[in-house]
Amino acid sequence: MKRRRLQQREIPNDVVMEEIRGRLPAKSLMRFKCVSKVWSSLISSRYFSNRFLTVPTRPRPRIYMCLQDNNDYSNSVTLSLALDTTNPNRFVVDHNLTSPRVGGYVLQNLCGFMCYSFISKPRIYNPATRQLVTLPAPIKSQTEEDAYGYYFGYDPVIDQYNVLWSTGVYVKHLGEIRSEHRVFVLKAGREGSWKKASPTAPDFLPHIPAKRGMCIDGVIYYMGWTGRYNLVLVSFHIRSRDFKMIQVPRRDGDEVLLRMKNVSLIEYGGKVTIIDQTNLREKGKLDLWAVEDAGNKNSWSRKTMVLQSSQLHLVINNITIYNMKGTTHDNKVFFIPEDMFSPFHILSYDLGSNDMTKIEIKGIPDHWFSIDKSTVNVMLMDQSESLVYLET
Repeated sequence: MKRRRLQQREIPNDVVMEEIRGRLPAKSLMRFKCVSKVWSSLISSRYFSNRFLTVPTRPRPRIYMCLQDNNDYSNSVTLSLALDTTNPNRFVVDHNLTSPRVGGYVLQNLCGFMCYSFISKPRIYNPATRQLVTLPAPIKSQTEEDAYGYYFGYDPVIDQYNVLWSTGVYVKHLGEIRSEHRVFVLKAGREGSWKKASPTAPDFLPHIPAKRGMCIDGVIYYMGWTGRYNLVLVSFHIRSRDFKMIQVPRRDGDEVLLRMKNVSLIEYGGKVTIIDQTNLREKGKLDLWAVEDAGNKNSWSRKTMVLQSSQLHLVINNITIYNMKGTTHDNKVFFIPEDMFSPFHILSYDLGSNDMTKIEIKGIPDHWFSIDKSTVNVMLMDQSESLVYLET
């Protein structure tokens, strides 16, 4: 009996090449744009850029360290860190991937982009493509000196990037707070501009924006204060343009300015979460307040993390004061020392395994240790790669 040969279905070459290209690192793809106009067009397309973000075999996000001299906003640098192959508790600066000086201090990382603030203007930088977008400063209606914040967001449903600008001022002679909000839509093929965004919820109060923001599933979150003892969480839904506000849990007598030093926003378990380090230095405890339902004012759930006894010495009564300034996608938070000393160490805390590790960072340029230590801001974050080009 003759055997019938099985016919093998050939996979089209363009499909094969697209699969291969989608699994290459961004640095290689940037080089391959020089192969031909077709390759350049494909790699630069929004379709391929969005598909690149969804490939499950993408390498782990890199860790970046941002340094800024508060006395000179042009003196800032974003360093790329690589794990030392000989020591799991050491990061080494990778000068080949260190970002150029873009000026300002990084406020937020999202979908492969970094959002900076530089001389009252927001800047968005993509380390993979080296694209730097500087938006115009919004025109404010208030003449008094105010506090403001820029918050970067992305809605995957409508594939749209937004920058939210919120500003607030305390008018002394009236004894009241006034605030306003504007949105800049980064949309291909159209010149963008700041558009006024007006909260309509009756319980939404004027507030002073504070702290860095974050974005989860098309919703931008940031903290602000409406009074001496009232800290609030503000949310802005990119698609609907709706604002919401809920009260942040507090203890009696907690003043906002003191409390703000100890709390930060993180994403934990897919939820916006406030991490409170008030009891870290004295008791080795961290409080996590997660929002279960942003539309419900009483939807906070609390979880208290207690450090392992063998690791309490890292924080309790330590001469070095650490502040939380950075997170990763795999539920790690970074605690950064207030002062710059060489050798430079940070604390990495895994919220999932309740494990804190002291990590050395080698390769930081020497001049950062000679600058007045009280003026240096430090932030760590992990950053995924993106091929998306933003258009304004």
